[in-house]
Amino acid sequence: MKSQIVFVNQSSGYLMIDIVNAFDGIYDERTIISGIVVERNTALQKEVKQERIIPYDRSTKFRRIFTWVWGFIQIVWLIRWKYPKAHLFLVTNPPFSTLLPFFCRNSFSFLIFDVYPDALIEYKVLKEESFIVRKWRKYHEIVFKRATRVITISSGMRQNLLQYYPGVPIDTVNVWADGLFFKQIPKDKNPFITDQSLADKFVIMYSGNLGRTHDVDILVDIAEKLQDTDAFVLIIGGGEKRDMIDKKIEKLKLKNCRLLSLLPVQMLPYSMSAADLGVVSLGREASLLSVPSKTFSLLSAGRPLLCIADPSSELACLVKEHLVGESFSPSQLDQMVSFIRKLMQDNVLKDQLSKNALDASKKYTPNNASEIAAWYSA
Repeated sequence: MKSQIVFVNQSSGYLMIDIVNAFDGIYDERTIISGIVVERNTALQKEVKQERIIPYDRSTKFRRIFTWVWGFIQIVWLIRWKYPKAHLFLVTNPPFSTLLPFFCRNSFSFLIFDVYPDALIEYKVLKEESFIVRKWRKYHEIVFKRATRVITISSGMRQNLLQYYPGVPIDTVNVWADGLFFKQIPKDKNPFITDQSLADKFVIMYSGNLGRTHDVDILVDIAEKLQDTDAFVLIIGGGEKRDMIDKKIEKLKLKNCRLLSLLPVQMLPYSMSAADLGVVSLGREASLLSVPSKTFSLLSAGRPLLCIADPSSELACLVKEHLVGESFSPSQLDQMVSFIRKLMQDNVLKDQLSKNALDASKKYTPNNASEIAAWYSA
């Protein structure tokens, strides 16, 4: 076995846990540097050492940048003084993690979950022509060529990287969900359905970040147009748009739309399975920069999808490839409502989309983490 590997991811969840666990038997010692490690039904193996840094805080722009910067400083210190000879498995959280090789002499690999600085440009944090962006990309060109591996999570993200770094070999692995955690649960056996009084409702659900780039507020408009039906819109999450969505629901006096705070992790399988139709939103800015992980959780739960995304996005292509629902641009409100009405009236179509979702989920399993680890076992 090889001696030591250090995984760096400021905000670690089930994906990171699966990856770290998959490296068992390849390295003598495994360490993860993270601000938080959120476990579901699969725990981080006891042999894995944990080093804690400041958790990522997305509550405000200032807190987001501050926790990124301070976390990066803590990571540099830990690696230079405690792990100077370890191989580094670097994930793009914090975004500056790809610059770590300039501060240490370790061998290293990258797993690109989010494409930076592009994401910061698209979200209007940085400008394309800025000095920081030019230097950042120049540094990336250097470090990517020095990396043991560069891995990303979709073909679209790979193409986006290759336009800047055409000479860099980039591997692709599909993101996944845990089918043992997210699964179909009958409504009459689902405590979340009972607690929220949803037994006789057609539940349209969004669960996740309510950030400014997410067009989730359109769900309130959908609820208004479906007041003559048994449709019930459930929005779960927190973020910059939460107060605006709350006020909009109150202003329209909607009885078929509810806003809930983020749920405990152990409730997620029940809330996801409660949806008759799962909603995934991806801003135009992120069309080739990410694929929301909730997409794969909903597939594992066998939920048909309504996606609010640019037609050219990875998300829209995935929906079309697997025939698991429909994708619409934010301006297509009436088309979304028509699709929902059709799904409510056509149980054969709803069941077929559900079956397609379960079939598609078999491509996005924790076995993909083992595929990553296998690249390092030689």
